[in-house]
Amino acid sequence: MKVVYLNANSTVLPIKNGITLALGYFDGLHLAHQRLITRTIEIAKENQTRSGVLTFQPNPKTFLGHQSVEYLLTPHHAKVNLLVEMGIDYLFVIKFDAQLAKMSHKDFVTKFLLPLDTRHVVTGFDFNYGYKGKGNINTLIEDGEHRFGITVIPEQRIDGEKISSSRIRELIMTGQVHECVKYLGRYYTTEGIVIHGFKRGRELGFPTANISTVDNYLLPQKGVYIVKVRVFRKDYWGICNVGNNPTFHENNNKSVEVHIFDFNQEIYNEKIAITWIKRLRDEKKFNSVDELVEQLKQDKENALDYINNA
Repeated sequence: MKVVYLNANSTVLPIKNGITLALGYFDGLHLAHQRLITRTIEIAKENQTRSGVLTFQPNPKTFLGHQSVEYLLTPHHAKVNLLVEMGIDYLFVIKFDAQLAKMSHKDFVTKFLLPLDTRHVVTGFDFNYGYKGKGNINTLIEDGEHRFGITVIPEQRIDGEKISSSRIRELIMTGQVHECVKYLGRYYTTEGIVIHGFKRGRELGFPTANISTVDNYLLPQKGVYIVKVRVFRKDYWGICNVGNNPTFHENNNKSVEVHIFDFNQEIYNEKIAITWIKRLRDEKKFNSVDELVEQLKQDKENALDYINNA
Protein backbone atom coordinates (compact mmCIF):
# COMPACT_ATOMS: atom_id res chain seq x y z
CA MET A 1 0.00 0.00 0.00
CA LYS A 2 1.25 3.45 -0.90
CA VAL A 3 0.63 6.25 1.61
CA VAL A 4 0.27 9.77 0.18
CA TYR A 5 0.16 12.83 2.44
CA LEU A 6 -1.74 15.84 1.13
CA ASN A 7 -2.79 19.29 2.27
CA ALA A 8 -4.90 22.15 0.97
CA ASN A 9 -2.00 23.36 -1.21
CA SER A 10 -0.91 19.99 -2.61
CA THR A 11 -0.76 19.23 -6.30
CA VAL A 12 -2.88 16.11 -6.68
CA LEU A 13 -1.83 13.71 -9.43
CA PRO A 14 -4.06 11.18 -11.18
CA ILE A 15 -3.87 7.48 -10.40
CA LYS A 16 -3.17 5.32 -13.43
CA ASN A 17 -6.30 3.36 -14.42
CA GLY A 18 -8.37 5.46 -12.00
CA ILE A 19 -9.27 4.80 -8.40
CA THR A 20 -12.22 3.70 -6.28
CA LEU A 21 -12.15 5.67 -3.01
CA ALA A 22 -13.49 5.05 0.47
CA LEU A 23 -14.09 8.34 2.30
CA GLY A 24 -14.05 8.83 6.08
CA TYR A 25 -12.00 9.17 9.25
CA PHE A 26 -12.27 5.49 10.23
CA ASP A 27 -11.13 5.61 13.87
CA GLY A 28 -11.25 2.04 15.15
CA LEU A 29 -11.65 0.48 11.71
CA HIS A 30 -14.61 -1.37 13.20
CA LEU A 31 -16.86 -3.82 11.37
CA ALA A 32 -18.94 -1.10 9.68
CA HIS A 33 -15.74 0.55 8.40
CA GLN A 34 -14.50 -2.85 7.28
CA ARG A 35 -17.73 -3.45 5.36
CA LEU A 36 -17.25 -0.10 3.60
CA ILE A 37 -13.61 -0.76 2.74
CA THR A 38 -14.26 -4.33 1.62
CA ARG A 39 -16.95 -3.02 -0.73
CA THR A 40 -14.46 -0.43 -2.03
CA ILE A 41 -12.01 -3.20 -2.91
CA GLU A 42 -14.79 -5.25 -4.57
CA ILE A 43 -15.91 -2.33 -6.73
CA ALA A 44 -12.30 -1.51 -7.66
CA LYS A 45 -11.84 -5.07 -8.91
CA GLU A 46 -15.13 -5.00 -10.79
CA ASN A 47 -14.18 -1.74 -12.50
CA GLN A 48 -10.49 -2.61 -12.88
CA THR A 49 -9.31 0.45 -10.95
CA ARG A 50 -7.02 0.81 -7.97
CA SER A 51 -8.53 0.90 -4.48
CA GLY A 52 -7.94 3.70 -2.00
CA VAL A 53 -8.93 5.25 1.31
CA LEU A 54 -9.07 9.01 1.71
CA THR A 55 -8.93 10.18 5.32
CA PHE A 56 -7.85 13.10 7.50
CA GLN A 57 -5.28 13.87 10.15
CA PRO A 58 -6.00 15.05 12.80
CA ASN A 59 -9.62 14.17 13.42
CA PRO A 60 -11.77 17.03 12.04
CA LYS A 61 -14.03 16.84 15.13
CA THR A 62 -11.04 17.48 17.40
CA PHE A 63 -9.64 20.29 15.25
CA LEU A 64 -13.01 22.02 15.11
CA GLY A 65 -13.46 21.73 18.87
CA HIS A 66 -16.38 19.30 18.79
CA GLN A 67 -14.41 17.04 21.15
CA SER A 68 -11.74 18.32 23.55
CA VAL A 69 -9.03 15.65 23.37
CA GLU A 70 -8.45 13.11 20.66
CA TYR A 71 -8.17 9.77 22.45
CA LEU A 72 -7.84 7.26 19.67
CA LEU A 73 -8.91 3.70 19.03
CA THR A 74 -6.51 3.41 16.08
CA PRO A 75 -3.70 5.98 15.82
CA HIS A 76 -2.35 6.62 12.35
CA HIS A 77 0.28 3.84 12.30
CA ALA A 78 -2.26 1.27 13.53
CA LYS A 79 -4.73 2.38 10.87
CA VAL A 80 -2.03 2.00 8.22
CA ASN A 81 -1.21 -1.55 9.36
CA LEU A 82 -4.86 -2.62 9.35
CA LEU A 83 -5.46 -1.17 5.88
CA VAL A 84 -2.41 -3.00 4.56
CA GLU A 85 -3.88 -6.24 5.93
CA MET A 86 -7.18 -5.50 4.20
CA GLY A 87 -5.47 -5.10 0.82
CA ILE A 88 -6.01 -1.40 0.01
CA ASP A 89 -3.71 -0.02 -2.73
CA TYR A 90 -3.53 3.65 -1.65
CA LEU A 91 -4.05 5.64 1.51
CA PHE A 92 -4.46 9.39 1.08
CA VAL A 93 -4.05 11.35 4.32
CA ILE A 94 -5.20 14.96 4.10
CA LYS A 95 -3.95 17.39 6.74
CA PHE A 96 -6.99 18.89 8.40
CA ASP A 97 -6.15 22.50 9.26
CA ALA A 98 -7.80 25.92 9.18
CA GLN A 99 -7.33 26.22 5.43
CA LEU A 100 -8.98 22.86 4.73
CA ALA A 101 -11.78 23.59 7.21
CA LYS A 102 -12.74 26.66 5.17
CA MET A 103 -12.80 24.76 1.86
CA SER A 104 -16.29 24.41 0.39
CA HIS A 105 -17.62 20.94 -0.37
CA LYS A 106 -17.50 21.68 -4.10
CA ASP A 107 -13.88 22.86 -3.90
CA PHE A 108 -12.96 19.79 -1.84
CA VAL A 109 -14.15 17.45 -4.58
CA THR A 110 -12.54 19.60 -7.30
CA LYS A 111 -9.25 19.76 -5.38
CA PHE A 112 -8.88 16.10 -4.38
CA LEU A 113 -11.35 13.64 -5.91
CA LEU A 114 -11.42 14.75 -9.53
CA PRO A 115 -7.63 15.13 -10.02
CA LEU A 116 -7.09 11.60 -8.64
CA ASP A 117 -9.26 10.30 -11.51
CA THR A 118 -11.79 8.95 -9.05
CA ARG A 119 -14.15 6.56 -10.80
CA HIS A 120 -16.25 5.54 -7.79
CA VAL A 121 -16.74 6.72 -4.22
CA VAL A 122 -17.85 4.54 -1.30
CA THR A 123 -18.93 6.21 1.91
CA GLY A 124 -21.11 5.82 4.96
CA PHE A 125 -24.68 7.08 5.14
CA ASP A 126 -23.69 9.90 7.50
CA PHE A 127 -20.57 11.21 5.73
CA ASN A 128 -20.11 15.00 5.64
CA TYR A 129 -17.38 17.07 4.04
CA GLY A 130 -16.45 20.65 3.21
CA TYR A 131 -16.96 23.87 5.13
CA LYS A 132 -19.11 23.29 8.22
CA GLY A 133 -19.86 19.80 6.94
CA LYS A 134 -22.33 21.15 4.41
CA GLY A 135 -21.36 18.50 1.86
CA ASN A 136 -23.03 15.09 2.13
CA ILE A 137 -23.95 12.05 0.08
CA ASN A 138 -26.56 14.12 -1.78
CA THR A 139 -24.06 16.74 -2.98
CA LEU A 140 -21.33 14.32 -4.05
CA ILE A 141 -22.74 13.55 -7.50
CA GLU A 142 -23.21 17.19 -8.47
CA ASP A 143 -19.88 18.24 -6.93
CA GLY A 144 -18.21 15.46 -8.88
CA GLU A 145 -19.80 16.63 -12.14
CA HIS A 146 -21.25 13.12 -12.58
CA ARG A 147 -17.75 11.81 -13.26
CA PHE A 148 -17.84 9.07 -10.62
CA GLY A 149 -20.36 6.63 -9.21
CA ILE A 150 -21.35 6.54 -5.55
CA THR A 151 -22.12 3.67 -3.22
CA VAL A 152 -23.53 4.48 0.20
CA ILE A 153 -23.13 1.90 2.97
CA PRO A 154 -26.18 2.01 5.26
CA GLU A 155 -26.07 1.98 9.04
CA GLN A 156 -24.71 -1.33 10.32
CA ARG A 157 -26.10 -2.90 13.50
CA ILE A 158 -25.33 -5.86 15.75
CA ASP A 159 -27.95 -7.07 18.24
CA GLY A 160 -29.88 -3.88 17.62
CA GLU A 161 -26.90 -1.62 18.43
CA LYS A 162 -25.40 0.68 15.82
CA ILE A 163 -21.76 -0.17 15.11
CA SER A 164 -19.89 3.05 15.80
CA SER A 165 -16.63 4.38 17.23
CA SER A 166 -18.69 6.13 19.92
CA ARG A 167 -20.22 2.84 21.07
CA ILE A 168 -16.79 1.20 21.24
CA ARG A 169 -15.38 4.12 23.24
CA GLU A 170 -18.27 3.82 25.66
CA LEU A 171 -17.51 0.12 26.18
CA ILE A 172 -13.82 0.80 26.78
CA MET A 173 -14.45 3.66 29.20
CA THR A 174 -16.82 1.47 31.24
CA GLY A 175 -14.43 -1.50 31.31
CA GLN A 176 -16.50 -3.72 29.00
CA VAL A 177 -13.52 -4.56 26.82
CA HIS A 178 -14.77 -8.10 26.14
CA GLU A 179 -17.72 -6.55 24.25
CA CYS A 180 -15.46 -4.60 21.87
CA VAL A 181 -14.68 -7.67 19.78
CA LYS A 182 -18.34 -7.77 18.71
CA TYR A 183 -17.97 -4.36 17.04
CA LEU A 184 -14.29 -4.32 16.08
CA GLY A 185 -14.02 -7.90 14.84
CA ARG A 186 -10.92 -8.17 17.06
CA TYR A 187 -9.98 -7.40 20.65
CA TYR A 188 -9.04 -3.82 21.46
CA THR A 189 -5.27 -3.21 21.53
CA THR A 190 -3.12 -0.32 22.77
CA GLU A 191 0.62 0.27 22.64
CA GLY A 192 3.16 1.77 24.98
CA ILE A 193 6.79 1.98 26.06
CA VAL A 194 8.05 0.12 29.14
CA ILE A 195 9.38 2.62 31.68
CA HIS A 196 10.95 2.38 35.14
CA GLY A 197 8.53 2.30 38.06
CA PHE A 198 8.83 1.78 41.82
CA LYS A 199 9.70 -1.92 41.29
CA ARG A 200 7.40 -2.78 44.19
CA GLY A 201 5.75 -5.57 42.20
CA ARG A 202 9.04 -7.43 42.01
CA GLU A 203 9.38 -7.25 45.78
CA LEU A 204 5.87 -8.70 46.14
CA GLY A 205 6.59 -11.60 43.78
CA PHE A 206 4.55 -10.05 40.96
CA PRO A 207 6.99 -8.10 38.77
CA THR A 208 5.21 -5.63 36.53
CA ALA A 209 6.08 -3.67 33.44
CA ASN A 210 5.07 -0.02 33.80
CA ILE A 211 3.69 1.25 30.52
CA SER A 212 3.76 4.77 29.17
CA THR A 213 0.94 4.72 26.64
CA VAL A 214 1.82 6.26 23.27
CA ASP A 215 -0.20 7.94 20.54
CA ASN A 216 -3.14 9.04 22.71
CA TYR A 217 -4.74 5.60 22.83
CA LEU A 218 -7.98 5.52 24.78
CA LEU A 219 -7.36 3.55 28.00
CA PRO A 220 -9.99 1.38 29.70
CA GLN A 221 -11.71 2.24 32.95
CA LYS A 222 -9.68 1.70 36.11
CA GLY A 223 -9.49 -1.92 37.15
CA VAL A 224 -7.69 -5.23 36.69
CA TYR A 225 -7.86 -6.94 33.29
CA ILE A 226 -6.87 -10.16 31.60
CA VAL A 227 -4.59 -9.14 28.73
CA LYS A 228 -2.37 -10.47 25.99
CA VAL A 229 1.02 -8.79 25.74
CA ARG A 230 3.07 -8.73 22.56
CA VAL A 231 6.78 -8.19 23.14
CA PHE A 232 9.74 -9.26 21.00
CA ARG A 233 7.19 -10.46 18.39
CA LYS A 234 5.79 -13.05 20.79
CA ASP A 235 2.47 -13.11 22.68
CA TYR A 236 2.15 -13.74 26.41
CA TRP A 237 -0.83 -13.78 28.76
CA GLY A 238 -0.93 -11.49 31.75
CA ILE A 239 -2.97 -9.33 34.08
CA CYS A 240 -2.94 -5.56 33.89
CA ASN A 241 -3.88 -2.90 36.43
CA VAL A 242 -5.15 0.45 35.23
CA GLY A 243 -5.41 2.99 38.03
CA ASN A 244 -3.68 4.97 40.72
CA ASN A 245 -2.11 2.38 43.09
CA PRO A 246 -4.35 3.44 45.99
CA THR A 247 -2.78 0.95 48.43
CA PHE A 248 0.50 2.90 48.25
CA HIS A 249 -0.90 6.41 47.64
CA GLU A 250 1.57 6.74 44.77
CA ASN A 251 -0.07 8.24 41.78
CA ASN A 252 -2.77 10.77 41.03
CA ASN A 253 -2.55 10.01 37.32
CA LYS A 254 -3.85 6.88 35.63
CA SER A 255 -1.03 4.32 35.33
CA VAL A 256 -0.80 1.02 33.45
CA GLU A 257 1.10 -1.90 34.99
CA VAL A 258 1.14 -5.38 33.49
CA HIS A 259 2.29 -8.63 35.09
CA ILE A 260 3.33 -10.94 32.24
CA PHE A 261 2.94 -14.65 32.93
CA ASP A 262 6.01 -16.89 32.49
CA PHE A 263 8.26 -14.00 31.50
CA ASN A 264 11.42 -12.66 33.15
CA GLN A 265 13.30 -10.67 30.49
CA GLU A 266 14.37 -7.04 30.80
CA ILE A 267 12.16 -4.95 28.52
CA TYR A 268 12.81 -1.35 29.58
CA ASN A 269 12.33 1.09 26.69
CA GLU A 270 10.74 -1.61 24.55
CA LYS A 271 7.48 -0.94 22.74
CA ILE A 272 4.81 -3.47 23.62
CA ALA A 273 1.20 -4.05 22.62
CA ILE A 274 -1.53 -4.81 25.15
CA THR A 275 -4.67 -6.55 23.97
CA TRP A 276 -7.53 -6.15 26.45
CA ILE A 277 -9.46 -9.40 26.86
CA LYS A 278 -11.70 -9.11 29.93
CA ARG A 279 -12.09 -7.04 33.09
CA LEU A 280 -11.64 -9.00 36.32
CA ARG A 281 -12.46 -6.45 39.02
CA ASP A 282 -12.33 -2.85 40.21
CA GLU A 283 -9.09 -1.33 41.44
CA LYS A 284 -9.12 -1.54 45.24
CA LYS A 285 -7.24 -0.08 48.19
CA PHE A 286 -6.01 -2.88 50.47
CA ASN A 287 -5.43 -2.65 54.20
CA SER A 288 -2.06 -4.40 54.02
CA VAL A 289 0.56 -5.59 51.57
CA ASP A 290 -0.26 -9.22 52.49
CA GLU A 291 -3.90 -8.64 51.55
CA LEU A 292 -2.79 -7.17 48.21
CA VAL A 293 -0.55 -10.17 47.48
CA GLU A 294 -3.37 -12.61 48.21
CA GLN A 295 -5.64 -10.70 45.82
CA LEU A 296 -2.97 -10.71 43.10
CA LYS A 297 -2.67 -14.49 43.48
CA GLN A 298 -6.43 -14.77 43.13
CA ASP A 299 -6.41 -12.47 40.09
CA LYS A 300 -3.82 -14.64 38.39
CA GLU A 301 -5.76 -17.80 39.21
CA ASN A 302 -8.98 -16.29 37.88
CA ALA A 303 -7.19 -15.17 34.72
CA LEU A 304 -5.71 -18.61 34.10
CA ASP A 305 -9.10 -20.25 34.66
CA TYR A 306 -10.61 -17.93 32.05
CA ILE A 307 -7.74 -18.49 29.60
CA ASN A 308 -7.86 -22.27 29.95
CA ASN A 309 -11.62 -22.40 29.48
CA ALA A 310 -11.95 -19.79 26.74
